[in-house]
Amino acid sequence: MKRMAALLTLALGTTTFMFAQDQSKGTEMTGTLCDQQCVKQDAGKATCDLSCEGKSGQAVFVDDEGKATKVENPEICKGKMGKKVKIHGEMKDQGMMHVYDVVFANAG
Repeated sequence: MKRMAALLTLALGTTTFMFAQDQSKGTEMTGTLCDQQCVKQDAGKATCDLSCEGKSGQAVFVDDEGKATKVENPEICKGKMGKKVKIHGEMKDQGMMHVYDVVFANAG
């Protein structure tokens, strides 16, 4: 019984550690996910035209400061386009961003 309890404690501890490590990947940023065709430039800042019906398939993250960055893995953005989100992401070559996690910004 003590072995089983020790193994369970070890497994839970390892899982918690791995989850915490995964969430720390990259930088947390807040902004809007937008289709590339719907990104508009206004006074040197990018904005997402929420009335746009564009469907290029290329996701762009527009941060709160108005900087637009293409998303390397747009499949993770499905269902969150045109919404205010928090992402964990990492900048890659050629101005691309790899997104690890996406959650709605107003979600608790």
